[in-house]
Amino acid sequence: MRLFILNDNVNTFEHVTMVIQKYLNYPHLQAGSIANIVHNNGVCEVKDSDDEVLITEIYQSMVKEGLSMRIEGGDE
Repeated sequence: MRLFILNDNVNTFEHVTMVIQKYLNYPHLQAGSIANIVHNNGVCEVKDSDDEVLITEIYQSMVKEGLSMRIEGGDE
């Protein structure tokens, strides 16, 4: 399964960076780079795992923080 962050016009770079660090344990520099990719490209894949429970938990947590998210590949 693949987890994506989608761009929106609501969340700040700082908030997106903080949420990425909190739930994906990425360093600040990497989280900031992901936030820029999301802003510039509209979407960025942030996690790829066969663990459906893990992906779903991260998805739900990040959505609760206000991020726009998408999961792909769960029914293959």
